[in-house]
Amino acid sequence: MDKRQFLQENTPCYLYDKNQIIERCRELQSNIPQAQFLYSVKTNPFAQVLETVATQGFGADAASANEVLRAEQAGIAPEQIFYSAPGKTERDIEITFQKCVLIADSLSELERIEKYCAGRGISTSVGIRINPDFSMEGANGVSSKFGIDEEQLRTADLRYDHLTITGIHVHLKSQVLDTDMLCAYYENCFALAERVSEIRGAEISFINFGSGIGTVYDEVSEKSPILEKIGQTFEKLRKENPFGRNVKFILETGRFIVCHAGTYYTKIVDRKVSRGKTYLIVQNGMNGFLRPSIAELLRQNAGVFPENGQEPLYTSKSQSAFHIIGRTGQEETVDIVGSLCTALDVIAKDIFLSYADVGDILEVTNAGSYAYTLTPLLFSSQDPPEEYMWEE
Repeated sequence: MDKRQFLQENTPCYLYDKNQIIERCRELQSNIPQAQFLYSVKTNPFAQVLETVATQGFGADAASANEVLRAEQAGIAPEQIFYSAPGKTERDIEITFQKCVLIADSLSELERIEKYCAGRGISTSVGIRINPDFSMEGANGVSSKFGIDEEQLRTADLRYDHLTITGIHVHLKSQVLDTDMLCAYYENCFALAERVSEIRGAEISFINFGSGIGTVYDEVSEKSPILEKIGQTFEKLRKENPFGRNVKFILETGRFIVCHAGTYYTKIVDRKVSRGKTYLIVQNGMNGFLRPSIAELLRQNAGVFPENGQEPLYTSKSQSAFHIIGRTGQEETVDIVGSLCTALDVIAKDIFLSYADVGDILEVTNAGSYAYTLTPLLFSSQDPPEEYMWEE
């Protein structure tokens, strides 16, 4: 079956390009060979995507107990699954214990893990997430719901009967494209690890630098981080390394490997003109792909598309492109809307598209990350879109 026929039979749907995912994985590995990569499961937890990433030797950055289990089902080894999230419950710890590397988000969470181990007479190693005394931009640190303040660690005693602190995790900001900013951040994280290594009870066998590699949404105005330069920074840190030969440098992928590999497709089910404005009504608008609707909602309230991203719900005015498959030539100005009983169900307003009619298929790009799983799929009890892996 060719792709056009497949889409006619299966829209609305998300289609993920397997070959492109693999290509992006290899791009990271070849340019930054000093790092072990963790796929950010929350960007796209679709089973076939996870399995594809696992075949490339990537670990998993899990943000919930369920994401740990999904990574395990995809064939990722426990020592390559890092579970970092605030507010882990005793049940979360029980479900994921020995299926991942637990990253404690608070001092009280360390106590909960210690209590769990003590009750079973077992020991384990854990990491700690730190809220450092620096920002991504290099200024002083700020308060955060994530991690343990660096200042609190300076006076902490991390010696436990059943726990060994073996690494740190830092994550300050996602979707950073500035290469120099990223490299300076990595150096700051490395210096933080040196400071932590001096605390009683702490050892450093891994440094998770977090804050995934940024992804270009608008090729006209944005430039991708220079991966080769990031690799040079890690080579420099590797040579300075005071922690021993086996210390792991870990990077999270963010949406880098899946964003461009995913596309959302939906059919036009009606076409209407109201007082001079043309509407294309599609199946599963905001309940198929929410991010475009969030962009329009922000523009409606601010008058313009905001300059600053509100991740992961909104990145920029150019975060997706729209095309009518198989249509060229005559263009028109249209609003693309869905069929939900709310005026907010708008995917795009006043955009130029090739003329489209009922039955045509709309293509929306950059739908590989923070798309299906962010969307209100149950709104109005409509059938949700499906997800598929595509391999030429």
